[in-house]
Amino acid sequence: MRKYANYYFADTDVSSKQKKQKIYMDKINLTTKLSLDDYIKVNYHLFYRKLSNKLMAGIGFFMLLMITISVKTLTEFPWFLLIFGLFLILGLPVQVYFAAKKNYKSNGRISETINYEFDKENIQLIGESFNSTLTWEKIHSVTENKDWILIWQSRQVANVIPKRDFKNGDFQTFKSIVNSHSGLKNKLRK
Repeated sequence: MRKYANYYFADTDVSSKQKKQKIYMDKINLTTKLSLDDYIKVNYHLFYRKLSNKLMAGIGFFMLLMITISVKTLTEFPWFLLIFGLFLILGLPVQVYFAAKKNYKSNGRISETINYEFDKENIQLIGESFNSTLTWEKIHSVTENKDWILIWQSRQVANVIPKRDFKNGDFQTFKSIVNSHSGLKNKLRK
């Protein structure tokens, strides 16, 4: 790779021809705004990525399955299995939904338009009511799923960036910036 002005050039072999591929490595500017729907989906994703919450849903389904078996052998209807099973299957997701909705409406910063500026040293966040600079050394981890990038400031606090907001190769440049930090817990897809 060689540097020319603010660009790095990498040689890539495509169909036995040598092509020059321009990759901008200095900085990425990205503007994003989370909708209520995005925020609720992220909360469901974070809730169900934990094994214990998946296990509770599985136990709820098992309890409802046990009702069909118990009805044939017991003289009374197993209300406990029905109520507790429905709570585990329906009650917890409903609780996550309403908690996320309440949090989104009560914390105005979540719904603000945020401009992110990524470079090799820092992450600059400029919102409508705040301005923050984070260093990559203090970032706990960066994770990716099919819809979002999560930049974890700690094990419990993350900045959510929808992938749809990355434009024109910015996502590959973002990955390059993240990959350049060897001490960072990087869970980006290859």
